Amino acid sequence: MKWTHSCVLSSLSLLAISCGPGAAAEAVRPKDPTAAGALGESGGPCRQVDRRGEPLVVDWKPEQRGDLEEMMHDGVAVVAYSCEGIKLLKECKLEGSYGYLGMTRREQVVRLENSDEIKANLPTLGGGLAAKLGGELARGSTLDVAMVMVGKRRTTWKDPTREDLRGSCEGATHFVRSALVGAFVMETGTKAKVKAAAEILGASAEGQSASDKSTRNQEGDPKDCTSSSPDSPKPPAQCGAAVRLELIAIAPPTKGDAKPAEASSTPTEAPEVACPQGLVLTEGKCAQAGAARNFLCAPDNAAQCEEQCGKGNAGSCVAAAVLLRSQDEARAFERFKKGCEGGDPRGCLGQGQALASGRGASKNPAAALPLFEKSCKEGVAAGCGALGALLASGEAGSKDENAAVAALTKACDGGDDVGCNLLGDMTAEGRGTPADKSKAALFHRRACQGSVPAACEKVASAYELQNDPSAASMFYRRACFTGVYSACTGLGRIQMAGKLGADSEAKMSFERACNFGRDPLACAVVRAVYGGSTPFSDALRNQQLQKSCDRGVPRDCAAAGVLSVAGGQKQAGMQNIQRACQQNDAWGCALQKLIK
Repeated sequence: MKWTHSCVLSSLSLLAISCGPGAAAEAVRPKDPTAAGALGESGGPCRQVDRRGEPLVVDWKPEQRGDLEEMMHDGVAVVAYSCEGIKLLKECKLEGSYGYLGMTRREQVVRLENSDEIKANLPTLGGGLAAKLGGELARGSTLDVAMVMVGKRRTTWKDPTREDLRGSCEGATHFVRSALVGAFVMETGTKAKVKAAAEILGASAEGQSASDKSTRNQEGDPKDCTSSSPDSPKPPAQCGAAVRLELIAIAPPTKGDAKPAEASSTPTEAPEVACPQGLVLTEGKCAQAGAARNFLCAPDNAAQCEEQCGKGNAGSCVAAAVLLRSQDEARAFERFKKGCEGGDPRGCLGQGQALASGRGASKNPAAALPLFEKSCKEGVAAGCGALGALLASGEAGSKDENAAVAALTKACDGGDDVGCNLLGDMTAEGRGTPADKSKAALFHRRACQGSVPAACEKVASAYELQNDPSAASMFYRRACFTGVYSACTGLGRIQMAGKLGADSEAKMSFERACNFGRDPLACAVVRAVYGGSTPFSDALRNQQLQKSCDRGVPRDCAAAGVLSVAGGQKQAGMQNIQRACQQNDAWGCALQKLIK
């Protein structure tokens, strides 16, 4: 890890003194007033953070950056995040991993002009930096952060609950969903002179005046970033420093049932304001609305989104489009288009989805293809997923499953759970890639960790066939309680086998699957074992299960047997159930014992 300053300083003393010629004279200068005194503030407000935050981490100490890298290597990192800062919880994590999605290289300068902006955008050590810089800020100095960004490390997790956390997690509030990576330089500047990113990134620290009190803080090598590519599976060796984090709040425990998510596509999401309360996102930083030329609107404020879109904020155009989508698809299409042309790749995704579906524009999948490609290259994982799905279907003119798998791999690595699910299906079936059930299960697991509960059922089924009832139960439960009622049948099957729960729990699971999901197999179990009367009919499925049973899958022998018993063919059904038990299928043995 590369960490350079114009002299060796701790991050808390950063920008307090200068080094080189004149340092001795500098040491005897009268001390500047504090930030509070210089700026007329009484310490500044402690602004409450929200569900989501995107703080810069360019002020972190080397050991903190090392801890973050280690946590992201071993699982999904968890933090305590508040207006007082960010604390890494090294003994707490979510099971999972981060993939990497490259993007078109871009540069940006974020200018922090007062102590409130420094503390809001650098929540870990920003308070100390603001205090050290107080007098300089009052006299027109700024804290300039020049960044070159080449990609994101991202997980598929979207809404984990406290039940998903592992380890010592007291105080946990948010998890690190993604880290924008590249290289950066942080130094003091002045309001009178605006420097371009290339000027800051390319300038040497040598020869800086001590009287300017300018201290340079750098991570990574901007020159190495020039070798980056959107298609690369990893960033260049010296261009993988975390620049900005995306933090998402950990949700409360799941209660009741939820409607299952659609796994066929990922609708373009409205960009959310990731700033402490009372501030807006403008020019890459959180600042007061009154000081902003334009800013990202609140995603539920239609009037504000239209106003800020009109002022040239591309993200607000996308947010306006999302709000319009259910009311006026044609106008939504125009806002997506404006957002895309204004530089927000999510707008390109939304525009492409409208063309691919014919909702809001004349259906033209071929015209959607380059828009999906553009959003994918700009780092929007869902754009890669949409591209892969279109190539797999052939709707754009030609079917190319090999190219589809390549695009879906980028989508999954970029954190698109829907892309992971489709990639898992294609890998299991050997479409565009060699068939590999184990590899498919890994993709489905990442989809499950996101918002595709149907993928959880696929993972659970794989674990059940591997005779791992504990893992199978966990994934069946996740799918069942998010609205995939056939997974409730699987959960009941595990519970009935007597390894993970009492028979009363199994009954509740089967009844849930039957009453809410009308799953024929669950209704058959309820009738055959518990005396229920819900009608069902699944002759075709019974035939398919019988064929699978004859090929040596004992679980399907038990399923075919209970369908037959419930359908009035008890003798034939019990023969299949006995057959399953003889092949050491625990569920078959449980059914044999319970059916009278």
